[in-house]
Amino acid sequence: MIASILSLDRRAIKALDIQDEYSVHRVVYDLFPTQERSFLYYRYPRSTSPGSMKILILSRKTPDHPRVGSLELKTVDPSFLQWSWYAFKVRINPIVRSGGKGIAITSHDAVLKWFLDKQAQWGFSANPESLELQDLGVVRFRRGNHTVTLNECTVVGVLRVTDRFLFVKSFSDGIGRAKAFGFGLLQLQPIS
Repeated sequence: MIASILSLDRRAIKALDIQDEYSVHRVVYDLFPTQERSFLYYRYPRSTSPGSMKILILSRKTPDHPRVGSLELKTVDPSFLQWSWYAFKVRINPIVRSGGKGIAITSHDAVLKWFLDKQAQWGFSANPESLELQDLGVVRFRRGNHTVTLNECTVVGVLRVTDRFLFVKSFSDGIGRAKAFGFGLLQLQPIS
């Protein structure tokens, strides 16, 4: 896996016409023009420099060089995924399916329950007391003639790996829905 940071200053953001979540989606997809989506990304909500933007990308293949901005690449060593404990952060789109339709989970307690109920299938267990929910809300953007509405929440905490295979798959493939729009990337920091 390759971890990349795409850094965009004010001029790059203007040149790329980034105005909303769909614009960010388009910019990241342009780095992988001939492939199916084999990457995840996370746009940092705040930047250290006003008017700039940083996007973390995790991919199986090397992204193309951006036409504007800068891209830093680093290979993720397989040993990185062999720890037992990690501090983590992940932006999720908590929904349940009913009759083929996604129903948003919006309350703090319901999102927490949803996350805890799903974690076994992702190969880890997080202590409920360690979990913090941030940025609980809604993201809306235009995609063609449609308005897309996504439920969002960032979960921060500490996890213990319970199934290494599922955990590695969750890191590589992401968790939850809306991964094409910057959700599901597990950001990890090993804890010894």
